Amino acid sequence: MKVTRKVVEDPELADRLSAEELAELLEEALRVFRAEPQLLELEGNALVVGDTHGDFESSRKALLEEAHLYLFLGDYVDRGLEQLKNVNFLLAKKVEQPERIYLLRGNHESPLMNYSYGFYWEVVGRYGPEIYRMYAEVFSSMPYAAILNGSAFAVHGGLAKGLRNALDVRGLRKGDIEPSDPIALQLLWNDPDESVERFAPSPRGPSIYLYGRMAVEEFLESNGLELVVRAHEYFPEGLHDYFRGKVLSLFSCRHYPGTSPKAVLFEGKAWRSVSLT
Repeated sequence: MKVTRKVVEDPELADRLSAEELAELLEEALRVFRAEPQLLELEGNALVVGDTHGDFESSRKALLEEAHLYLFLGDYVDRGLEQLKNVNFLLAKKVEQPERIYLLRGNHESPLMNYSYGFYWEVVGRYGPEIYRMYAEVFSSMPYAAILNGSAFAVHGGLAKGLRNALDVRGLRKGDIEPSDPIALQLLWNDPDESVERFAPSPRGPSIYLYGRMAVEEFLESNGLELVVRAHEYFPEGLHDYFRGKVLSLFSCRHYPGTSPKAVLFEGKAWRSVSLT
């Protein structure tokens, strides 16, 4: 039996794979992601999930919700208690159901973050550096963004300074282990800010920006879209809106004290909050 099928049928196996089984899983996942465009264009009732950071339980519960599509916005590893279990389970589901499960890249799908927040050391400690290299290659091939039902721009961090046409995301290069393109970097790292008009430097670091109401409204209008759905920030309530609902920010990890993890179900252009507790 294929290792992906084994993990889907018994998710408890996701963090108990041998090095050979894990290499097979990562090779299959890489094949699937390489075949996808950098900008997904998805239609159908879709459950959108924010950062899970090793929270296998939230990922599992999300996939038990009734939906046609499942779109995860990145940050599957680092910080959490079940990093390997979470990411391996999601990769196996993606391989087995590539037309229903979609996994975007987050800012934690990169070696620099994994060195600092734990995933690199967990993988190398259990399996060695070659398996981590395979994870990094898989992460570098994940799509950066999606357009959902022709109305929502889905991304990990948010709008990028210099990106006017959403379709230009299609031209971003796959395989950048550390994103070097300024647009790609910003899609993973930028944050909305109510005090900013268009763009302003971010305290997160160089080449990263805060984006404001005017930037959001201009991007949505020029692309015929209605809202941005993103992750990347912690909110204990699990869901926060900016700019009178033009930006929805999701947090789906239960491992922070007092957090109520949420997802959002899009039914056509309408949406509603879904609890993952």
